[in-house]
Amino acid sequence: MKIKRCPVVLHNVISTKARCRIDEWDVPARELRNAIVKNGLYGTGPIVYQVYGYDPSSEEADYVFMLPVSQPINMPENGKFGFVREWEHQDGFVLRHADPDDDIEQSYEILRACAHANQVRLQEPFYHIYLDVYGEGIIDIYAPIAQEE
Repeated sequence: MKIKRCPVVLHNVISTKARCRIDEWDVPARELRNAIVKNGLYGTGPIVYQVYGYDPSSEEADYVFMLPVSQPINMPENGKFGFVREWEHQDGFVLRHADPDDDIEQSYEILRACAHANQVRLQEPFYHIYLDVYGEGIIDIYAPIAQEE
């Protein structure tokens, strides 16, 4: 597995939060994309999401979904959607998690080991950059570096 160290920047990002079963995370992600299209915009990049607050008894977790869009928008504060002109992390590690059937926790451990070897601390939870490649889903896991040790 190849790990890269790089920044990540997205422009004109619309976000939303949802709580759902971990095997149904794609439903609110699709709803975000559909809401964007219904409002005359289009996505200019991949869906990025973060997972936290996992409850094993219900198999549910909290998600934050982000999608860069075609232009800046004026959006009033509301409980459903948010907007930032630029979403950026200056430094982090990225690892491709190519097979969604593989345990993603193993990829997290590889990133943590890389951080330890480089004497840096990671900011968790990590970000998942969902890429649709020939109809198959691939996830790049982005682990922001919190600070040099």
